[in-house]
Amino acid sequence: MKQQIVADILVYDTRHNLTLVVIAENRQGASSEWAALRRQNLYEYDPPPKAPYFLLALQDHFYLWKNVDDASKIEPTYDMEPRFYLQSFLKNSELSLEKLRQPDSFDILIGMALSGITLAYEKSDICSVYPQWLEKPNHRWLFESGLFDAIKRGDVQYP
Repeated sequence: MKQQIVADILVYDTRHNLTLVVIAENRQGASSEWAALRRQNLYEYDPPPKAPYFLLALQDHFYLWKNVDDASKIEPTYDMEPRFYLQSFLKNSELSLEKLRQPDSFDILIGMALSGITLAYEKSDICSVYPQWLEKPNHRWLFESGLFDAIKRGDVQYP
């Protein structure tokens, strides 16, 4: 019997090592304390695969943990407001983040957004298209965390 993987998206580096585990939840208004409790519950009762990065992706926050794989209540290492980036994938449709109703539609949007990051070769590739990545919280989340270098040219998969 195939083991159930507790993750919505898995991102592998260029050497096919699991680098980022993503849980996507189509909701907003969750605090970092709520995110820490959500992550703690996941790791206690149904732990996701081990990876250097764990992302809880919400409509209005990307909560990222780096090198934390125990089940204790730990605040996110990084936090950013992703609407500028997510909305760019919906701009040619009549959809908005609030109108995504199908259970998998938000997961697919997050996967597309992460694929956009993995396709970049250099920091300038993504920052020239999305200058908001240069702003402090966004820059810390993607570049100072090491996430960009870890997943660029990688592979986004839905388990």
